[in-house]
Amino acid sequence: MDLDALMAIFSEFDVAAFLPQLDTLMGWVEMFLRLLVMAGPLLMLLFGLVYLLAPPKEANYSLGWRFWWSMASLDAWQFTHLWAGRVWSGLGLLLTLIMAFVCNAFRRMEPMEMVWAAAKSIVWELVLMGIACLAINIAVMAVFDKDGFRRKDYEEYEEE
Repeated sequence: MDLDALMAIFSEFDVAAFLPQLDTLMGWVEMFLRLLVMAGPLLMLLFGLVYLLAPPKEANYSLGWRFWWSMASLDAWQFTHLWAGRVWSGLGLLLTLIMAFVCNAFRRMEPMEMVWAAAKSIVWELVLMGIACLAINIAVMAVFDKDGFRRKDYEEYEEE
């Protein structure tokens, strides 16, 4: 890898080229669509990191992953938040990167094409978030019974 060639590439890099031109109506529409597309993955990443780094200490009805199985015991509550944090932060990071590329392509699109691309992106985000939520709930149901006790197959299982 040639260091001079790499420096030449970055010397021509203009951060402002990635921002929409807000002096036009289409610039505002583009900015609005970018915010809509990026909001879901960034919130998912944020909640995933909160669940990993500072989960609620005990089951409650106001904060945390509220699901029958996860609220049945402290062990199930901690297990649920550990796995929800892992899944949501990983999926949030992946979706943030993918949607950044999608938003970067908005500049080269026609207005209606941009709106449809944003709509499709938001639908895919919602579908993937729904699948992630379902997978977390199924994992909790597989490890714990409805009373919050670990199933016999998982009794010797220790969390890291």
